[in-house]
Amino acid sequence: MYETENKIIPARLHVLLSQKSTQAIVIRRGPSKRTATIGWDRRNDVFTVGQWFKGKLYPYRSDISPDGAFWIYFAMSEKNKTWTAVAKPPYLKALDFYPKGCAWNGGGLFSTVRSYWLNDGGATLHKRERFISGLTVLPQWNDEPNWHSECPLVYFYRLARDGWIQQKTERTGKYGCITWFYKNANKHGQLWKLFHGGIDHPIGKSPYYESHALHIYKDKSMIELPDMEWADVDGNRIVWAENGLIMSGNLSKQGLVNQKILFDTNPLVFTELTAPY
Repeated sequence: MYETENKIIPARLHVLLSQKSTQAIVIRRGPSKRTATIGWDRRNDVFTVGQWFKGKLYPYRSDISPDGAFWIYFAMSEKNKTWTAVAKPPYLKALDFYPKGCAWNGGGLFSTVRSYWLNDGGATLHKRERFISGLTVLPQWNDEPNWHSECPLVYFYRLARDGWIQQKTERTGKYGCITWFYKNANKHGQLWKLFHGGIDHPIGKSPYYESHALHIYKDKSMIELPDMEWADVDGNRIVWAENGLIMSGNLSKQGLVNQKILFDTNPLVFTELTAPY
């Protein structure tokens, strides 16, 4: 945790779950412009700190390959230099490197185990400085034409690919909106994800952030879980990030049970680490 304006703020977390393996990447931010990547093997819930860097990652424009062997991320250094890179989880050392120069677009998504799409309509592709991953770069996202976007639409494509169903979008004030998604958890209910976007956001949150809720089938209730900043269904359990912690639990007809802390990222401090490749 760190302190700003006399308020203690826990580390901010987002997680990329590999869909066909037990691998995942935890993106930890805090304090401002200090970011760490952490590997998570969900088979045994072992966590491995990858690397730190002075800057920020854009988790909603990042992705991990279905087999967990590669990931793609968009980053901005503390000197405001930006780039898209493909690396081996949970490290940042680039195999494929695409410098940019602004925070528009950037990042991408994996379409298959060995192919990825760049979020830049081809512009970034022509500026590529390094390409040693051996992966295929796609000119468009699946059957969709080239398009340019920041966080929401890139993330929405990832959510849809990974089994989330988009339900509705509602306006919040003059500049904001909330988009609702849900995923079936088990026979007891669903996990709901509310994606918030707008210039007015709480302290410690970015202009884009999430909240979550549970829909219980038995009594048709909706249990709000506002402290969850990321959550997903992982097999027969629900996993989530809350106050700098990675947590797990099971959904029952009463709500979340068997809750436990899997990893506390708050004690981590900036450390110079070298990728092993």
